[in-house]
Amino acid sequence: MIFGFRRPRKLHRFELVLGAGLVLLGIGCASASPPSAPLAESAAKTDSTGSTDSTGSTGWRYALVIDASSSASTLHIFEWMPAIDSRLPRIEAAPRTGSPGAKAAGEGWEKRVKTGLDSYRGRPNEAAASLEPLIEYALDKIGGDPATLARTSVLVRATAGMRLLEASHQAEILSSIDRYLESTPFGSTSTRVISGAEEGLYGWITVNYILGHLEHGGRFPTVGALDLGGASTQITFQPLDFPKRLAETITLGSNTYHLYTKSYLGLGQDRARETVASPACFLVGYPTPQGPGTGDFEACRTAIHEALTVACPEDEQSCSMFGSYQPPLYGDFLALSVYAYTADFFGLRERMRPEDLEVAGREFCSRDWQRWLADEPEVADNPYLPLYCYAAVHVVTLLTDGFGFPADTDRISAPLKVQGSAIGWTLGALLYELAGSAPATSSPWATSAFLRESGASGRRPREAVPMPANAASTRAIAAPVRRPGAESAGPRQPVRPRSW
Repeated sequence: MIFGFRRPRKLHRFELVLGAGLVLLGIGCASASPPSAPLAESAAKTDSTGSTDSTGSTGWRYALVIDASSSASTLHIFEWMPAIDSRLPRIEAAPRTGSPGAKAAGEGWEKRVKTGLDSYRGRPNEAAASLEPLIEYALDKIGGDPATLARTSVLVRATAGMRLLEASHQAEILSSIDRYLESTPFGSTSTRVISGAEEGLYGWITVNYILGHLEHGGRFPTVGALDLGGASTQITFQPLDFPKRLAETITLGSNTYHLYTKSYLGLGQDRARETVASPACFLVGYPTPQGPGTGDFEACRTAIHEALTVACPEDEQSCSMFGSYQPPLYGDFLALSVYAYTADFFGLRERMRPEDLEVAGREFCSRDWQRWLADEPEVADNPYLPLYCYAAVHVVTLLTDGFGFPADTDRISAPLKVQGSAIGWTLGALLYELAGSAPATSSPWATSAFLRESGASGRRPREAVPMPANAASTRAIAAPVRRPGAESAGPRQPVRPRSW
């Protein structure tokens, strides 16, 4: 056996593991301390010396970011230092290195409650109450100093699960949470549902901030971000060239970036698995509502592929899933969330080639569940273990048939951590609140900048970029990701034409 999966563990699927080699992304070039840019309007600013901000306070302060996903609400506590001149703020997961509560390796201040906010449809007060353990945890870690708490901001950002709710139910839940946060001692709060485009952009910001690629004015190429959650998936990268009218343009500090980002609501792992609902996607003999699992990788892939595919014009080279526009893939990509958990399970963190994941996934899916239980009864303690069969097929199909990556690409890495920091969109959301702006010519989307609000204040970015009528294909001139050619096409064709 070339590729092996890890023995089952009695741990949550989101367990973070230390270490990840990212040689192909050139991490050795990244600076350890990203410098910074102007803060958002309502955030405190430093003077020219960088020692004191406009409120008279000095040094680091805390920020809480709650990722309210479709499956859980997760608190991330950060420490940040205001920007100096035109550089970016410094942000570290709390407790930061060298602080009094400095963490042992891998032990950041995070806490999760396992029920998503969208589960409380029609019960808004219960939704707010579900966040109380997170706030109590934060108060315990940060301490009770009134001045410290007054300088601490709270962001609650709900994602795809809430986006699937009717607007009235969203508003009820957000209003209830906002009222609850008003009763806490924190200085400022912000509660809203973010769009899929924001989620993708925040992930891209996180990846490139941690790698140090945002601090050098374009001297290092940026890295694309792939994110896969429970209800949606995103792809965000900086193409070599594509119509600027289709770009999401953001400014971080003194640098402006024209990005392609696309979110697909309903193609997250959990939602898509419910839609596909095929026994072929589960271990042999595993009980499902549709009958015992068959572990048929190919049949499962066909079912998932059908969920991704729509007709594209024969001569259209910029067609992605559901007929949406996507410019040619370019550069290296870092894959987050479910991508990273799946790659870690199958031992493919450093380079997640789809063809390698397919080999490992086929072997895993063919396992006999009942025999495995008989040999190792402890596997029953991990409810997520049987889901890795579907996860492997979903990831392979999404990357190749959906986004158009070659099966043998070596440009995708999927670490759980980079330079000791867990990666996810929450750090990017905080950085954008502190240092970001969107020029008037870009697609408008709200940035609340720590204002107390209930729901979205302003227009959010597009969930989908429409296919332009005359989308001209662009040519990558510096190390593009290779597209599958006609000669390599198998019986299943990518969503985009083979000529790419």
